[in-house]
Amino acid sequence: MENVTYIIPLNEYNKEVEKNLKRALDSLENVEGNEDDEIIFVGPKKVIDNAAKLISEKNKKEVTLVTNEEKTDFFNQVNIAVFSCTTPFFSILEFDDAYKPYWNKEAQKYAAATDASIILPINEFIKDGEFASLGNEFAWSSVFAENEEETIGFISLDALDSFFDFNVTGALIRTEDFISLGGLKPSLKIAAWYEFLLRAAYNKKLIYVAPKDGYEHTIQRKGSYSDLAFKTISPEEGKWLISTAKQEYFFKEDRNKAFSQADKEEK
Repeated sequence: MENVTYIIPLNEYNKEVEKNLKRALDSLENVEGNEDDEIIFVGPKKVIDNAAKLISEKNKKEVTLVTNEEKTDFFNQVNIAVFSCTTPFFSILEFDDAYKPYWNKEAQKYAAATDASIILPINEFIKDGEFASLGNEFAWSSVFAENEEETIGFISLDALDSFFDFNVTGALIRTEDFISLGGLKPSLKIAAWYEFLLRAAYNKKLIYVAPKDGYEHTIQRKGSYSDLAFKTISPEEGKWLISTAKQEYFFKEDRNKAFSQADKEEK
């Protein structure tokens, strides 16, 4: 198997973060992989110093701390960490999520078979500690495939025009492809991953949902990024962000479109 870097973005550290992060790190200890796999904590120095103390003596992965004191939103943290990544693949682990032990092994199997740049797991969505639903599984619906035998499981540009609700954390991503595509665009907020998938598909990078339940993703946790986003982003801005993502994937750079500016121009 190829080496993988597991990136954990953090912008705060408290008792709740610590409790959830312990579970995330426990899941990493059980992931099948190579001894040369790595972990990157990215965030403010005090935060990631505290997080690194939770690493168990059983952990065999090299741990790197990438300090970022300024732009500490999730998407800037990911970009900064990936540019410090030296392994062929990376994966983003949110601190309140967890991997299935077999996910890396299975994801690499499908990466080799399909030559895809992004291998998404089927998610178990967890709410209040209990299973709530599945995510990403609808890529295996026949609506995605004109010729089911050849394309089912692949996410095309046409499919992304109609479906945007994919969770990308936990995915196995080719580091070189992420960098060559320009990374994430933080200005697009909740639509940043969606725009990245559009840009990847537009640039002929294959995106594949493996038929494996590989990642537990916590939803509707109070204080989470999505929770705060829903509280601070109006429905109008949310629609604008999705619409803007469909206009911006032609460009690799973040052109920093702003909702307030667009709103004023319309008026």
